[in-house]
Amino acid sequence: MKRTSLFSSFLLLVLWSSFLATRTTNAQTPAEAANQVTHLKTALDHITVLEFDEQVMQAAAGSPAFNIEWHDKKLLIKPLKAGAATDLFVWTASRRYAYELDPPGEVKNMTIALDTFAPKPVETKDEAMTLVADMALTHALMGSERVNSSSIKDQKGRVIVRIEAVFESANSTYIRYAVKNLTDHPYRVTSLEGHQLVAPNPQVSLLSFARAQLDNSTLKKVDATQRLQLVVANTQLKVADLSPGDETHGVVVLRQRFSAAAVLELAFPNSGENHVAAVFVY
Repeated sequence: MKRTSLFSSFLLLVLWSSFLATRTTNAQTPAEAANQVTHLKTALDHITVLEFDEQVMQAAAGSPAFNIEWHDKKLLIKPLKAGAATDLFVWTASRRYAYELDPPGEVKNMTIALDTFAPKPVETKDEAMTLVADMALTHALMGSERVNSSSIKDQKGRVIVRIEAVFESANSTYIRYAVKNLTDHPYRVTSLEGHQLVAPNPQVSLLSFARAQLDNSTLKKVDATQRLQLVVANTQLKVADLSPGDETHGVVVLRQRFSAAAVLELAFPNSGENHVAAVFVY
């Protein structure tokens, strides 16, 4: 139940309560409120205000000798009968509070207002770093683009590299890849190089292969005439040593952005006499 009349009285109370030098204004934390019963001193023809840090959902008093009303984050208590006392329970969105309403007494001793605000959590350095990491990862996941590597087939006796996705930041390009060892001997990923292949007169439309990995036959039609070394700023790999049949995943960071239809190559250590690399069109 909510009545505008009580809130009009509440506004008047705020105006003159500042002149009461003997007024009592307290504050308590949710932890304190959950573990104790708080006594509230009231006075006839006066209102006691409880204010919380979240919306009041429900309130219940054990006696009709007190008028209890609430709205949003405030609850108003007005005693209606001298000599009456009762208990009061208040439920907010996440907590419950218990009070004991003392019999109405003198105005100078009453509890005019009681604020119950949860302390703001102190953000630690680790929490701040976690938040920054969360934002960066979320941004990366939302902005990443899948690379189509369906033209690359598993071939027994070779180490296969597939480009999985790319993501571009303000000054870098991130490439996620997979390496699978289909040979009968161990393979170690000891290094990685990035190149841009320059093809002045390709025999195919590079734009039609955007975000696609190229097989050997298509790569020949690209007819690259120059291989430019790229700056590898960072590389991360789950596992470097691959037994026969094993697969690993990694990410390489190239400190450069590329225009549409740029042909990029990731080159890995050779497997015996076989060249290990992946070429895709950005």
